[in-house]
Amino acid sequence: MIGIALLGAGYAARIQLACWREIPGTAVIGVWNRSAERARTLAAELGVPSFDELDVLLNHPAVDAVDIATAVETHRDYALQAAAFGKHVLCQKPLAPSFAEALSIVSGCEAAGVRLMVNENWRWRPWYRAARDLLDRGTIGRPFSLRLASRSAAAVATPDRSPQSLFARQPFLRRMQPLIVLELGPHHFDIVRFLFGEPHDVYARTLKVTPAEHVAGEELATTLLGYPDRLAQVELSWASLGYPADAVNPDVLAIEGTEGSLFVDHDGQVRVSHRDGRQERITIDTTDAYRRSWQAALAHFAECLVSGEPFETSGTDNVNTLRLVFAAYDSAATHQVIVITDH
Repeated sequence: MIGIALLGAGYAARIQLACWREIPGTAVIGVWNRSAERARTLAAELGVPSFDELDVLLNHPAVDAVDIATAVETHRDYALQAAAFGKHVLCQKPLAPSFAEALSIVSGCEAAGVRLMVNENWRWRPWYRAARDLLDRGTIGRPFSLRLASRSAAAVATPDRSPQSLFARQPFLRRMQPLIVLELGPHHFDIVRFLFGEPHDVYARTLKVTPAEHVAGEELATTLLGYPDRLAQVELSWASLGYPADAVNPDVLAIEGTEGSLFVDHDGQVRVSHRDGRQERITIDTTDAYRRSWQAALAHFAECLVSGEPFETSGTDNVNTLRLVFAAYDSAATHQVIVITDH
């Protein structure tokens, strides 16, 4: 039985606590949050203990690993505290608000001899797993182009949605700066790396669209990721009216290859257009897909702790995702291509 200490009592923590209770071989030993009252409320709702003192929870003999689902600026302190107690670490994305902090978390966990995984749950969405399988099988030949786009009006006030209600589930996003590349970008850059490998260079542009008094950070970004033999484009927007607000999949994906093209639509279904004109549809079970992706990521963490197998999204791996995030900001600020020198 793997004992989990959950840090946080917000949106992500609520989902993860519910998922942990469904994963065999794991048990949530306790919940802690900076606001003890919020921790008690969440813990009581789902029938697990809450702790007022973080050190007491981290020192609990039944705790094997710590799941950090707190604000990004707290990740380093909590990860290093957990590591000091000899506990393995699962940390919500983004791992850190700066590249230097991310590196310090990775090195701190390595020095303490504990394992670190970043909870990058989007790569466990079933349509992306299916896309990866199709690429591995050579279904569309040699892929040369990838376009991944996520557009919504999440940052736009409308007659039916006041500025105060924007990002209602995660109100801290209204104050976050920088915003969309740091908060949403890790999901998409991780997907590109999962499907296409490590880019060699980055060119990006960002834009502030909505009133700063509504949302402080940038809501629009386009990033080109260059490879020797392929090209990837990531488009992110929280300022676009007219896009589906209740789609199963907020993203659309198109991958073109020498023998066909692969598409993932808003309904989460996968289509393949073959060179010979055949149109193939791969049916994806999208039932509760968002929550299932969280559960799959947590289950992967637990399974790898038991088996000793490497995490797909280890701290070392996720540093490569964050390198792209901060390279995109550097590129947007300088209007220059940023060469990625380390992988």
